[in-house]
Amino acid sequence: MKKYLKSKLNNIAIKLILLIIILSLIFSTMNAYIDHDPEQYIAIVNGEKIKLTTLQKMYFLEQEKQKKILGQQFFKIHDPKQFSEATYNYILRQLINNILVEQYIKKIHFNVSNNQIKNILLNNTMFKHKNIFDQKKYFHYLQSKNLTNHQYINIIKKKIRMKNFIRAIIDTDFVLETEKNNIIKLLSQKRQIKQATLKIQPIIAQQKVHNLEIINYFNQHKHQFYIPEKFKVQFLQLNLKNIKSKCTKKEIKEWYEKHVIKYFTQEERKYSFIQTKTKKEALLIISQLSKHKNFSKIAKEQSIDPISSKNGGNIGWIKINEMPSEIKRAHLNKKGQISQIIPFHNNFLIIKLNDIKPKTQKKISQVFNVIKKEIQIKKSLFLYHKLQKKISYYIKKYPNQFDKILKNIHMSAKETDWFDKYSIPQELNIFILKKIIFNKAWLNKQKKIKPYSEFVILNSHQSFLLNLKDFQRKKIQKIKNVKNNIIKILKHLKAIKIAKQKLKNAFYQLKKGNINGFKKLHLKFRNSEVISRYDNHPMKYIVFSLPRTKDHKKRYTVYQDKNKNFHIIYLKKIYHDQFSLQEKHIISKYLERNNTEIILHAFLTNLQNTANIIYKTIKTE
Repeated sequence: MKKYLKSKLNNIAIKLILLIIILSLIFSTMNAYIDHDPEQYIAIVNGEKIKLTTLQKMYFLEQEKQKKILGQQFFKIHDPKQFSEATYNYILRQLINNILVEQYIKKIHFNVSNNQIKNILLNNTMFKHKNIFDQKKYFHYLQSKNLTNHQYINIIKKKIRMKNFIRAIIDTDFVLETEKNNIIKLLSQKRQIKQATLKIQPIIAQQKVHNLEIINYFNQHKHQFYIPEKFKVQFLQLNLKNIKSKCTKKEIKEWYEKHVIKYFTQEERKYSFIQTKTKKEALLIISQLSKHKNFSKIAKEQSIDPISSKNGGNIGWIKINEMPSEIKRAHLNKKGQISQIIPFHNNFLIIKLNDIKPKTQKKISQVFNVIKKEIQIKKSLFLYHKLQKKISYYIKKYPNQFDKILKNIHMSAKETDWFDKYSIPQELNIFILKKIIFNKAWLNKQKKIKPYSEFVILNSHQSFLLNLKDFQRKKIQKIKNVKNNIIKILKHLKAIKIAKQKLKNAFYQLKKGNINGFKKLHLKFRNSEVISRYDNHPMKYIVFSLPRTKDHKKRYTVYQDKNKNFHIIYLKKIYHDQFSLQEKHIISKYLERNNTEIILHAFLTNLQNTANIIYKTIKTE
């Protein structure tokens, strides 16, 4: 019991950042990061709106993901409109499903502990420097995502709640015994192979490329040889962290006298308790205490708590705001007062209030640095908002006159070097700023710069005044600058074509039992190797796609690796290993967890069928 109570009391923050995080967890809600401005929406799910902008942002992220997966094939999609519609519908379904599950989680009060969130942040390598949590890295990340601390904490809470809820569903899943045995048999299969490799590099070295081929390739693939659009931006960054303020001893004294009620120590209370297994035992002890028997002696002899019983039930001083609920329920307010029986985790408690340490006023020397910081923050905030208002005023008075605005606010701006969308300066690498810069609102129809300045106010007390200084259109490179690159590409393409033709002939003969073509390519099978389904082997999938050899014929296949080398694979033998009982148990558990898709689908379908979902038609240009 003492260990349990102490764990509730030891809420000491490691750094100031952890104090902020803990306060966020206690006082904030998911609605903290929702923009309440009136805006178009695409659907309403049980009264909760899905904004069009949210759908568009998710679509953009999905599109970027597909570009990475498909590469140049992405731009060759035969029906882009159909692809866009399918992607939009897919994202909308996911957004609706997420809201339905979140609403259900709230309904059943499925919560996440503050300690769990704290541990996630502390152990996130993204926020660590030399393996220690780094406050600067944490806030820089929030700044790059234009999020406040409250918003980020709530996003994490939301994700962990969802993850824990889905895990709870997973833990209830099961798989039929026959299905388990069949899959275990498949997993126990091993395949013995031999392979011979035709390396592409020597063939590349033998290739010749003519000038006419270079010119033709350049003309046919110009889209590969463009230098992207480049920007040069002037910007003024206002950041609360960079506004330093001073304060005098007189100001600190005046502040202390004005806010003296804030600077009191918390009341503390000293408690002891006796823990019993049954209510009957607790009633007997209450009877003994009513006869003025010694509480400390009874705790030593009869309390089942192994730690506090050694100290006569004493658990020390507890601050009033950190008091566990079991002690609060006792309603003890006088020294020497003893509680009635209090249920506690299938056991029972009797609690005694030994002493009270009333709150006392702290001396000014004890809170001097705290007050100094409070005054400095207040002054810095005042200056920050004053500057913000001043810039807002002049940007309205002198629209798109960047130099005139700077002159009136008596500040200077920074200027970037040339950059494109792949080399954005760190200070401007924030989603909203990138959107403004690359949206090209400051270019006219002829893609020439027109006067344009914009003042952007972000979260976390940060603002930017932006101005496009210069712009370069995307332009085709000169053939002489890309000639060597084209030669490499053409040599590689020629080598691949030749290698495929040679292999086609050799492979055909090999399947007929003739190894002459194989020998002509100076190929030789290396020593046997064994591959299982759970190996991390690049050829695993192609090896296990080969059919069993019922007719005793030799089975071959060809595989091209990431370096474009070709491998002829010969399937020599198929056999089964025996798994231990422990291994079979691990596989069974994995299968049970992996069989949740049907359950989740049924769960989501039920939520959808009982939900009130209204779809809105949005006309887009």
